[in-house]
Amino acid sequence: MRVVCMVPSWTETLLACGVNVVGRTRYCIHPADEVADIAIVGGTKDVQWDKVAALAPDLVIFDKEENTKPMADRCPYPYFATHVESVQDMPRALRLLAQQLNNYGLIELAARFQLLLNHPIAIQPAALPLLAHKDAAANSVLTDERPWLYLIWRKPYMSIGRHTFIYSVFAHLGLGHKLLAFESNYPELSLEDIAALNPILLCSTEPYPFAKQLTTTQQELQQPAVLIDGEPLCWYGIRCLRFLESRMESL
Repeated sequence: MRVVCMVPSWTETLLACGVNVVGRTRYCIHPADEVADIAIVGGTKDVQWDKVAALAPDLVIFDKEENTKPMADRCPYPYFATHVESVQDMPRALRLLAQQLNNYGLIELAARFQLLLNHPIAIQPAALPLLAHKDAAANSVLTDERPWLYLIWRKPYMSIGRHTFIYSVFAHLGLGHKLLAFESNYPELSLEDIAALNPILLCSTEPYPFAKQLTTTQQELQQPAVLIDGEPLCWYGIRCLRFLESRMESL
């Protein structure tokens, strides 16, 4: 089966399970050696159907959170859309993909996720995927009593809500109580809002590249900040699975 995948997390996962992915988004960057030979047909919010047509796909993969409804509505090929909002959604999403693609590898991944969900863990803050950066605060700052503000964007500053996949990962790791989690999924915050919260900043490497702006961010917000690898926290599928399994094995 020839598959065009418009979801970076799923592209990596499908390739790991031997699925024949013939088209991808420009953001599908893992694994680098394999995606280099796969045609780019757009981004997560746009698709060039003429490029898709040249690939003659049997199925197009979307996700309701990652992609837009008009993309699916205009798709002239059979498609399947997942809806992943939390770690708890993963076993079912993987089983549904397995049915669509007749792929046993995806069923095995679903079983591994279910095993994780059956055994919630509690890690120390230092076990988060923190990254070295000359301007980042020391890891020990995370043991402070101040709440954590997870930042995903700058100009405007944006954080995450309690109904997002990222928050569900922190909750599974026993650290959900440390996060400032909002009712809306991706709230915008003013400088005054952040000052009033007086948080420790968890600056994610994606979707905004905070590694390039960490010094500027700290100067602007006047709060201590650590740099955190966003990929294992928001790339659901095999990347998040491997991260969670590694933390469970280290306990």
